[in-house]
Amino acid sequence: MSRRSLLPVLVTAVIVLAALNLGIAAWSHRLPYALKLETIRSASDPNLLFVGNSLLDHHLDDAALVQAAAAQGRDFRPLNAALSASEPPEQRLLFDYATAGRPGIRTVVVGFYDFQLTTPTHTRVSDLTGNRMVGIDHRFPLGKVAAIYGFGPLARARLALLRSLPMAANRANVWKYVELLRRSMSDQGMPHAAVNSMGRVDDFAALEARSPEAFDNQARSFLANPNQFNPSYEVIFDKARSDRMNIVIVVMPMSPAHRQVFYSRPLWGQYCAALENLARSRGIRVIDMSNMFASEDDFADHLHMTPESARVFSIRLGQALAQSGSR
Repeated sequence: MSRRSLLPVLVTAVIVLAALNLGIAAWSHRLPYALKLETIRSASDPNLLFVGNSLLDHHLDDAALVQAAAAQGRDFRPLNAALSASEPPEQRLLFDYATAGRPGIRTVVVGFYDFQLTTPTHTRVSDLTGNRMVGIDHRFPLGKVAAIYGFGPLARARLALLRSLPMAANRANVWKYVELLRRSMSDQGMPHAAVNSMGRVDDFAALEARSPEAFDNQARSFLANPNQFNPSYEVIFDKARSDRMNIVIVVMPMSPAHRQVFYSRPLWGQYCAALENLARSRGIRVIDMSNMFASEDDFADHLHMTPESARVFSIRLGQALAQSGSR
C-alpha cells in the first residue's frame, strides 16, 4: 500500500478514535463516581459529612437521620460522600472535595468494617477502574493524585495518559457490560443467582477476609504497631482537626454470619480495643454498631443492610450523633 493510499486510512482512524474518546468522555459523566462528585458539588450548606464505602453509600437514610436528630434538638444537614468500591485514597479525595470552601461542615463521620481504617493501601495505576476512577477525574490536580497514591515518575506518566484518553480510563466500565451480557447468556435455563440492589450477592463475598486465619493476620499486623491509621485516614483526621471538626468513627452493622466467623475471634476484640485507644488519643469518638441487628434477614448479603435496616440504622445513628458533642 502506498503512502498516499495509507493517509486516508490513518486520518479516518484518528477521527474515529477521537469521536470514540469524546463519546466515552460524555458517557462517563453518568457513571456512579461522576454522579457522586456532582452530588457533592451541588450540596447546599451541609454541616455533617459521611465518608466511607458501599456500607454507607446508598445505605444511609438522610431523612430518617435528620428527623431522629431533630427530635433531640439537633439540626443536621448531611452530605453523604461515601462511594461504593472506594479505597481510602479515593475517600481522601472525596473528603477534600466535599470540605473545600465549606466551613459549615462541623462533623465528619467515617463508617468502616474489618481493618479498613488501619490497613495500608497499595495502589497501581491499573487499579483505578470503576469507582476508583475518582483518582483519574480532572477535578483533582495530577500532582495531588500522584502524591496521594505514592506514584513515581513512570506511574505518574501512565496516570496522565489515562486522564487524556477516556477510552483507556473507562476500559473496565466498558468491559462490565460485556460481562453482564455474558452472565445473562450463561444464566439461560439455570436457577437464578441471588441478587440485591447492587448486583449478585456472591460477588460481595470477595470483600470479606479469605479465611479466619487471614483475618487474624490482619489484626496482628495492626497490633504490632497500633499507633497510626491508614495514611489517607491520617490526613483526613488531621485536616478535620485543624478545621475544628468533630470526628466520629462508626463500626458499621455486620450480619450475624460475618460476626460469627470473624468478629467472635479474640484478636478482633484486641484489635477494637487498640483502635479505640488510638482514636481516643486523637480525640476521635468511636460508635460500635456492628452487633445492631440479630437476623440475617436484615442484610442483603453478609455486609450490606437491607433498605429497611438502613433506615433503622440511620435513626439510631442520628440519635447517637445528636447526643454527642457535635456542633
